[in-house]
Amino acid sequence: MASVIDFEELRLRAYFSHLAGRVGAATGVELVCVAHMVSNSVVFLPALRDIAPIKLLLPKPKTAETPEAARIAQLKFKIHPLNRKWVSEKTDEVVDVIRRSTSEKSRLIFVDIGGYFASSINDIAARLDGRVVGVMEGTENGVQKYESAADAAEVPIVTVARSPLKLPEDYHVGSGVVFSVEAVLREQAQILQTRTACVVGYGRVGSGVAEVLRGRGIPTVVHDKSPIAMAEAAARGFQVFRRLDEALQVSSLVISATGGHAIDRRALANVRSGAVIATVTSVDDEFVEEDLKLYRPTTVSPAITRYDSGGQRYFWLINKGNPANFLHGAVIGPAMQLIEGEKMAAIKALADGTFVSGPRTDIGEVSHDDREMVAEIWNEHFLGD
Repeated sequence: MASVIDFEELRLRAYFSHLAGRVGAATGVELVCVAHMVSNSVVFLPALRDIAPIKLLLPKPKTAETPEAARIAQLKFKIHPLNRKWVSEKTDEVVDVIRRSTSEKSRLIFVDIGGYFASSINDIAARLDGRVVGVMEGTENGVQKYESAADAAEVPIVTVARSPLKLPEDYHVGSGVVFSVEAVLREQAQILQTRTACVVGYGRVGSGVAEVLRGRGIPTVVHDKSPIAMAEAAARGFQVFRRLDEALQVSSLVISATGGHAIDRRALANVRSGAVIATVTSVDDEFVEEDLKLYRPTTVSPAITRYDSGGQRYFWLINKGNPANFLHGAVIGPAMQLIEGEKMAAIKALADGTFVSGPRTDIGEVSHDDREMVAEIWNEHFLGD
């Protein structure tokens, strides 16, 4: 008799197979793919391969050693280590690895998570002699990196990060982050309800974190650099601080969801002693890592580290500054598969040139018809259970 895990995996495979058949293969295209090495990728990456061959897999640095990474390695992808410095400063090496990994005349689509290629895509595309079709970016953090790059991308950027199909995932990610923070605190004989929380970054995930915290009865304040985001948070009943230092000084739990290095030297100096810090993105996105090195770390458990300044001030950091929810497999249920399905449609749209302009920027998105197709197939496989 199949286990529950086996059943869920079979259901995912059936959904992705159905979707791949409707989307169709991206002819003549090969993928250079950044990926989280987590449980969902065990099923999603083979499904992506049904749309176009994955010729180079670049694991996100902080997930490269997970148990799931060993399973993914068995799928026989060409795997190369990834870090931001390598991609942005050593483009000669990057291009050489891509050339050795891909077919000589194939068109290439970069599947990015977190804007790794934002500063170097033009240089890489130029060196690859026009072979780069474009980039599919999966996160809001990454989209913002492409938008703020010194030089505008000279190849199309298509994103799923601003899709309505991502809203369920964003909320569940926020819920998962709070779940993991509470689980870690309980391991240390602490409870969440004794703390006052600050959510830094009131975007789609950050707003979900704030709502879940408030729903759990946790006094929650918000800070964001965007006047629009601050106004929205205030309109939803949150106490909003225009200055991050003031928000940090009244909070004993900080959850950062900016992807913009919000937790720098000044922020750390204003964190209350004994505060707990968690993030929803990677340590190299939320922290200025050189500033974090000003504090002395002591490992308390695999899930939490104590940092002190050599005096009486200290703070706790969950999961070494990487996404808190990754401590528990980043499991958010079938909602995630909506946006994974849209990624498949986005790659096909990039290959065919059928993507459309997004509502707020010149960064492209998939069409409304493609989104309806993904949702229709998702409904068929996941509704009613």
